[in-house]
Amino acid sequence: MKLALHIGTTKTGTTSCQRWFAGNRVALAEQGVIYPETLGDVNHRKLMVYGRDSDKPDEAFARNGIKTKEDHAAFRKTLEAEFAAEVAAHPNARTWVISNEHLHSKITTLRMIRRVYEFLTPHFEQITVYLHLRPQVDLLVSGASQRARLGKPVTPEALTRKSVSENSAYFNYDQIVTRWEEVFGADNLRVVPFMRHSNIAAFLADEIAVDRSGLNDIPHDNEALDWRTMGLVNALGDHKAGLGNLTFALDLRNIPVHERLQIGRSMAQEVQDRFAKTNAQLIKRRPDLEAGDLTPDWANYDGVPNIYRLEDTDLFGAQLAHVVQSYRQGLRLERARALLAEAALDFAQKRKTIARDKLAQAGAELAINAPQPKYVDDLATLHTRAADLSAQFGKGPQG
Repeated sequence: MKLALHIGTTKTGTTSCQRWFAGNRVALAEQGVIYPETLGDVNHRKLMVYGRDSDKPDEAFARNGIKTKEDHAAFRKTLEAEFAAEVAAHPNARTWVISNEHLHSKITTLRMIRRVYEFLTPHFEQITVYLHLRPQVDLLVSGASQRARLGKPVTPEALTRKSVSENSAYFNYDQIVTRWEEVFGADNLRVVPFMRHSNIAAFLADEIAVDRSGLNDIPHDNEALDWRTMGLVNALGDHKAGLGNLTFALDLRNIPVHERLQIGRSMAQEVQDRFAKTNAQLIKRRPDLEAGDLTPDWANYDGVPNIYRLEDTDLFGAQLAHVVQSYRQGLRLERARALLAEAALDFAQKRKTIARDKLAQAGAELAINAPQPKYVDDLATLHTRAADLSAQFGKGPQG
């Protein structure tokens, strides 16, 4: 069997690609093309978790219950067995497709890549790795929306930081390609230039000879935020709203997008010039790249820059932070109230361990520093209720 392994990069239509393959999973299987489920229903993130070093956890570790090196080892062993069973269940398949953009961004050493290789090679006679590259400054600007969702500032200083350089494992394409070539073989790597093939789902479908007639259309997921939404995030951060991951704290994606971030030609040129040498080296040695493939469409940067306006965070910033803090504190109190009620019911029904766990969760929700005045009384009442339950639950044997 063959495998098409799509490793990103990020911000190149990966979400649309993964949604299309997952949404057509049954119909594709009828053509002998398997988009597996054991590695993730839509995004095959578990393969990244498998390959990443145990001492370099990311948020996906916690989602998979991995807290220790031993947890990680158990996760790997289970995933190996589950994936082997899924492969065995499709003996007549001709091609498999695996897609996870974090293989580009978080599998950044030869040791990690070899771990991925060793996981896959027992099951496939031929593996082709697909790396979808766009000019670095385009990747940077596209990634600004994700920075905002994570509560990180979007400013001229942030986008021109020193780490955006040839020394970056994320931005140095020549080094990325070299690492994957060394493990999988140069002939088994396909570099796909975004400037010529922006739709990676369509490209992969053509590569593996998928008949798309009768299949769902390839979706177009545009996750860009309006530059003013980024300004909102900057203001909240400067006034210490303490939001952390804004994707979940605020529904930023539903804020209308009228104007995208514009950094201007001068800044774009300065950033892209940092990669001129290594991009030229890569293009020279790769037959699937040609001159211009890693050069931005400079017309996209000819608009009036709005990036500098994001530095003014004083206007309404404190008021915004107050509103958001109020929202968050109120939500935490309601969660605590519900958890305490559930804990009391569980304890009454002899589910004592569950009751104590929920009581602990409620306590974490009630750990609010500097509560707003309108919540002080409610917070005190709930603390009293929690203390009463704690005293009650402490009596009698564990159950």
